[in-house]
Amino acid sequence: MLKTNMIMSVIAVAVLVVAAAGTYVILNSDEPEKKGLYKLDATVISVDMGKCSATPAVIVTLEDMYKAYYGDLVRNDLTLADARSDATFWSKYCEWTPIIESNPDGTFDVRVATNAKGTETKNIPVCDTAIILGTMYSETLYYLICTEYGTDVYSDESYSDQNIRDYMNKTVAGGMQYSYFERDNVDYMSNLIDAGSYIDIGVTSVQSLDAERLASALVEAKARTSGNVVYFASGTRISTSEHYNNNTGPCVATGTHYAFFSPSEIKEVFASVECIGLLMGFSEETVYGLIEDIQLRMYKVYYSVQEKTAKRTAEKAYWEGSSGKAVSSAMANVILEFLGFNNSLLDGAEHDVESLLVDRPAFLIFYTNDGRTSGEMMRENN
Repeated sequence: MLKTNMIMSVIAVAVLVVAAAGTYVILNSDEPEKKGLYKLDATVISVDMGKCSATPAVIVTLEDMYKAYYGDLVRNDLTLADARSDATFWSKYCEWTPIIESNPDGTFDVRVATNAKGTETKNIPVCDTAIILGTMYSETLYYLICTEYGTDVYSDESYSDQNIRDYMNKTVAGGMQYSYFERDNVDYMSNLIDAGSYIDIGVTSVQSLDAERLASALVEAKARTSGNVVYFASGTRISTSEHYNNNTGPCVATGTHYAFFSPSEIKEVFASVECIGLLMGFSEETVYGLIEDIQLRMYKVYYSVQEKTAKRTAEKAYWEGSSGKAVSSAMANVILEFLGFNNSLLDGAEHDVESLLVDRPAFLIFYTNDGRTSGEMMRENN
């Protein structure tokens, strides 16, 4: 596995110039010749795939990638007022279109989006228990709960706090295959969620979902609470009528609710946080407090990127999935653009060593759950 924030060193070549004699003596170092992508002398980082989607955790990816490539922030004293006064930043990244609207009777109208059916509006009451298929939802709930208790996310304190543990287990009754959390180091889930009571539906994708198993999970979750149950899943992956029926039919049959989102840009992080937070009964203070914290941290990164890149051409970045092909997701493209990089290499295609050495990306990004060795990712034998 690549070490996060690893910066490749340049092979040292000592050149001794003897001006009077007009001769040059070149002393080669003892270091071995670089191979594969190591020849690029690029900055290399591994990032958590779950933190590259439209969740609050995207701020962690932005901060980590910024630090790996640029170093320290230019200014750390900026305020939310500074962010709001920067019209370009605020309009492009922070002004979201809400996907939830409150009703006088205490229910909400939620705009549910799938690739199969487009956008539809569902009337949903406040819910206190969820079945989730996708870490976008569990991670957002974890951030909201930690915000409610004033505890840092991903901290030992959050993992040992019984209030947070109880809140997480009540709110996330079950969903995607539990072994995924352990296999992919989703620490907040493996540390907080009780595997014995978690309702495991055995899959990690809406496309491989068994409708009967989902229905059973919803019935069990409903039996545990006097409140309402909602099923959260990725609308982007619900791309056929069969997927749609498998994911919605069990909810209709069991008298539970569903909400599917298809976020593709940073401002939609805030729409998702707002919708999930209000729908799950969190206070407006908690919901909008979390949103404002992310917005300010984003602005500090944005401001620094603008200062660092103001007088230079954008460097190319190359982001690769475990398949050995460039990623092409909308969020990955937005993240690189936000950080001031040329994202033209994010085309979903396979890029061999020769082409990458010609393109010369200055920043290489891989995922932490990539099963390949560092040498394999860097094409050391090519």
